[in-house]
Amino acid sequence: MKTLYQNTIKLILFALLTVSLQSCIKQPGSWRNDQIPGGKRDDFHKLNEQLLHDLRSSNSDDISNMESQEMLQDKSNLRQIELVGNAAKTTDYDIYDEYYIVNKHRNTDTVGNLSAGINSYKMVYNGITHEMYIALLLPKDKNLPNQEMITAMYAKYDYGWKLTSLSVNTYKINGRTAPELYTLGKEKYDKQHFADARLTLELALQCTAPNDYWQYQHDSDAGKLFQDAAEATVKQYRFPVIIDDVAGQPRVFRIGNQKNSHGWFPVIYYTTKVNIADTNAVKSENMQIGKVINKLLPGITEDKDYIFYSACSKLPLSSARVEHFDMTDKLR
Repeated sequence: MKTLYQNTIKLILFALLTVSLQSCIKQPGSWRNDQIPGGKRDDFHKLNEQLLHDLRSSNSDDISNMESQEMLQDKSNLRQIELVGNAAKTTDYDIYDEYYIVNKHRNTDTVGNLSAGINSYKMVYNGITHEMYIALLLPKDKNLPNQEMITAMYAKYDYGWKLTSLSVNTYKINGRTAPELYTLGKEKYDKQHFADARLTLELALQCTAPNDYWQYQHDSDAGKLFQDAAEATVKQYRFPVIIDDVAGQPRVFRIGNQKNSHGWFPVIYYTTKVNIADTNAVKSENMQIGKVINKLLPGITEDKDYIFYSACSKLPLSSARVEHFDMTDKLR
């Protein structure tokens, strides 16, 4: 009975909150951050706080009470809610940008922040109802190298303000947004550090869309430059590349990006003639590789905190397991 009573109280409080948001209908337009009328903005913030609380506590019943009928009917949203909940449990989130919108069009409308320099963006979305609210949430800890954006979209129905979509996606990698990573990748490409440029542009492509509506205003064609860098890398190196400066001539056959708690960094896969079981010998050879890898792949260790290596007993040409030994080199 106690639990039932508590749930009833919560439902009543939520109903009162949604009712309080019914007033103040405006002419078509959009209001961002402190442009949103104070009382209405406070109520929206309470919705966000309730959402984050329920996500952290994995309270599916309370989250369901916040969802629109259409969102509840789409079972694919269960997975999205799980993913957003996982992100909400890892760190505290705060509002980055928020929009109260009275839609002019039924189909497509646009809001955005065009005063953020290289990170200026717009969002193109469907006007589901006449009044909507969008909250973009980022980690409170701005020093986190990898940051995910939570996007909560609410719409006002005849039965109250309800969630109409919820998502999470990558916003920053290694402390940089997609346009910032693109700029860095272009600098590396212009220096003809093609392999390093390719890896940087690959990271840029991972965070070009923090949500399904997002478009960067200064979003140069990172995809095309990535393809150019990849083709230049293949043409320049023709993998596998022999490391002539190391006895035994290990061969680099692949490069990629790998994640740890500090960010994303290069990983170098190579074949070695050293017995993989003799880990001390593998480490000794790897130390020699570390001394010359930046000469072989210019820029690969520059501005990096770590570089990863995977020494393999042979070239993996099939699905069969290949013996390997993985190492991490802390550069700074």
